[in-house]
Formats: sequence, structure tokens, C-alpha cells
Amino acid sequence: MIGHGMLFVVMLVGGVVATELEPEDSCRDATVSPPVSLLQTRASLGHDSWKLKRFSLVVARTVVQQRPNDTDGAFGLPKPSEYLGYRESGGMECGLNHTADLYKPIPQVLAEHPGVDGYCYFEFHAPWMAYSGFSQRDNTDFLSGAESARVYMRSNEIMCPNDPGMNKGPAREIKYLGDNGSTITLFDRHMDCVHIGADVKYCHALGWLGNQVDTALMTDPDAWRSLNERECERLNETYKFTEKEITVGKHIDDQEWIFADYGRARNLALHGYHKCLLGHGAEEMAYCAHLSCLLPGTSDQIGHGVACE
Repeated sequence: MIGHGMLFVVMLVGGVVATELEPEDSCRDATVSPPVSLLQTRASLGHDSWKLKRFSLVVARTVVQQRPNDTDGAFGLPKPSEYLGYRESGGMECGLNHTADLYKPIPQVLAEHPGVDGYCYFEFHAPWMAYSGFSQRDNTDFLSGAESARVYMRSNEIMCPNDPGMNKGPAREIKYLGDNGSTITLFDRHMDCVHIGADVKYCHALGWLGNQVDTALMTDPDAWRSLNERECERLNETYKFTEKEITVGKHIDDQEWIFADYGRARNLALHGYHKCLLGHGAEEMAYCAHLSCLLPGTSDQIGHGVACE
């Protein structure tokens, strides 16, 4: 929210379609700006219309340069402190510069700062990780949060320019590379918004689309958190991520290319696993499951809204 989380970051939450594709080996230096998921300004703004308006105004004028080589559009997101104000977690102010910790394993960083929320700690470097002031363990309504994120994405002119209305957009193919290097192709019957292509491939690679996970559990916070714990464990058991991979630096490095057609399933899954380690996997999974689904009886047909009911 892509990550993704949202979402996109941009996932943002991103909304700029890549104009040029680079070979994988050179993607680290590419200047493409694909849309990113989840991700996604967080649903943390809820239904506070003044905060949403403030966010939109800041997006229009703010450029965040976390590191000299961060050229992806996601890094043009506003600093969360500009639209959420001062926040702290575990006695630490959110949004500080923690460059020295970017390539440390996330579990190590959080162990060194007990009680500090992962999004709070790293939001300066990855502004889509906006800390809302409460942790995932305090969330009592994952469904409302996911709906707020969906509504925000659709209402944002970057994420959804010229919104045609729910399920009125054109049909599109969505592609990414599977674990064996083969191309995975999904078919979205109505891609209403530019961010959806990135979010769908990201969420599908995670296995978190509606009908990939049991969305009925979303209304039971404890059950949803438990499901997400198992899902996060599954991702790590499947891919056996290394310590070098489970860093926010890697999360940022992957941002520019994994949401394009040549993005690999492993890296998309890693993007979501980072959210697990940072303490926000259940929120990300809720966003994915609520945004889109695999249509019943299919393995590659994508639906949205009432089509998923």
C-alpha cells in the first residue's frame, strides 16, 4: 500500500505508470515510476475529511528526498508529520531520520527500540508507512480501515484520475513473474484506477486477495490477527528470506521495479513480509482482501466490490 501498502505508493500509493522498462540487473538505477500498492496512504486518516484534504494539498507541493538515488514517484509523497501532526510511539517521536538503521534487519532494529512502532520509526524513509497513532494490536475494526483506504485511493486524483465509477473501467491484463520465472497473467474485467494493477499483482503474489484468504474473519479482530500471523509465517517458510532481505533499505530499493511487469513474486511477497515484521501485516492483508478478489471458480479472473460478494 504497495508496498501497499498500501500502496502504492506511487503504492504510492503510486499512480504514475512506468514509461520505460529496464532489465532486472539495471533496475536499481532505473528512473521508472510504476504505481505501487498499498499500498497505499494508510487508512489511518479514517473519515476525517479535513485530514484527507490536507493530505491532498501536501501531495501537490511536497517532494520527499530520502536518499539521493530515490527517484521513484513514491518518494514524492508528503511526510506524514505534515498531515498527521506530531506523534510518538514508545516515547520516540515519529518521522525521524534513521538512515543508520536502513540496512539492519527489522527485528534487530525493533529489539533495540522496544515499544516503538515500526511504521513510526521508518516513516521518514518510506512515507507510505504513515503511523496513525495506534498499533495493529489495538485495531478493533480491520474492515472499516480497509474501506477507508479503498475510498481514499479512489478519491485521489493521482491514484484514480477520471474515475469512471465502480466496475466501469476497461478490461486489462496484469502480469508479474512467478517463482519459476514464468509470467503470471491475471485478467481484471474492470480496472477503474491506475493503482489497481500494482495492488492486484502485489496482493495476489502474497496470497491475500479476497477468496485467497477468508474475508469473513475480518470482522473478528483477534481471528484476523491470528490468520495474518500464520500467513506471515507461511511467507517466510516459503521463501526463507535472508537477513539482508528483511530490511527497510531493501524495501525501498525494490520500490522502483517490483510493481512493473518484470517484478518477481519473491520480491512482491518480501514487500508484504516487511509489513509483517514492522507490525502492520494484518492491516495490509485487510486492504488487499477488501480491494479485490479472485472471482469464484477462477484462478486468474479479478473482481472488485459487489462482484466479490
